Amino acid sequence: MRITKNNRGTVILFILPGLLLYAYLVLYPIAQSAVLSLFKWDTLASKRFVGFDNYVSVFSSSLFWKSLNNSLVFMVATTVLQVIIGFFLGYLVYLQLKGFRLFKTMFFIPAVLPSVAVGFIWSYIYSPSMGLLKPLMTALGLKAYYIPPLSDPTLALLAIIIAQTWNSCGIQVILFNSGFMNMPAEVIESATLDGASGLKMIWHMIIPLSWDIIKMVIILQLIGALRAFDLVYVMTGGGPNHATELLPMHLFVNAFQNFNLGYGNVIAMVIFIMALLITITMRKLMERDSLY
Repeated sequence: MRITKNNRGTVILFILPGLLLYAYLVLYPIAQSAVLSLFKWDTLASKRFVGFDNYVSVFSSSLFWKSLNNSLVFMVATTVLQVIIGFFLGYLVYLQLKGFRLFKTMFFIPAVLPSVAVGFIWSYIYSPSMGLLKPLMTALGLKAYYIPPLSDPTLALLAIIIAQTWNSCGIQVILFNSGFMNMPAEVIESATLDGASGLKMIWHMIIPLSWDIIKMVIILQLIGALRAFDLVYVMTGGGPNHATELLPMHLFVNAFQNFNLGYGNVIAMVIFIMALLITITMRKLMERDSLY
């Protein structure tokens, strides 16, 4: 619909309800968090204005920088794993090989499980007393190398990355498969007749034709990983020795366990700004014309 002087009022009238709802549910909480980050609570009933002291406390905290580093590692690792695995599994489903509906269902089952349930499942898998990992390594002759992953600071974050990838990868499979289904069949058929197959087909045809869905999946996964909390809370609570304490977990500990709400709101603003910058940066870096 083209906006003119005659219909401008009508357009504004239709946009206004959605805009007001967006402002109340999204913009107002962000603004409120920014304001609250400038206050310090002496008790839950009273607060005092401290300006940017909370920001100084956050950025001078070694635990904040450790949680930021953990979040970046978690975000990059889960995104790379889920995009690669989801892309190839989605492509296998798209090829409609024998039994593809069964595999499509199996891939998606972990995605319908609550993150809390997934956390308990993988905690039991990693458990040294009742888990599956230790007997499996024993059967493979690797018992001497077994270390309980969730109690080892060098392995705990990797263990959570694996659990998160298993939990969310089914969604990426469905998204990629939906994107592949929208590719023009005649173009794929012409490429096949010209001799394209295997990795050559994927690199020169499938990726360019599905670039929009790839870009969307990467951005959604990056933002989702930045906000990850419940799986970490169930499996490790941020331990051992803060090795799995991501930014949302750091926010929770300080705001709701230590009752330092101003500090917690600063971390919330950091997460918001990071999500905004990631979205803008990835959209600029992944413009179709700059790659294909």
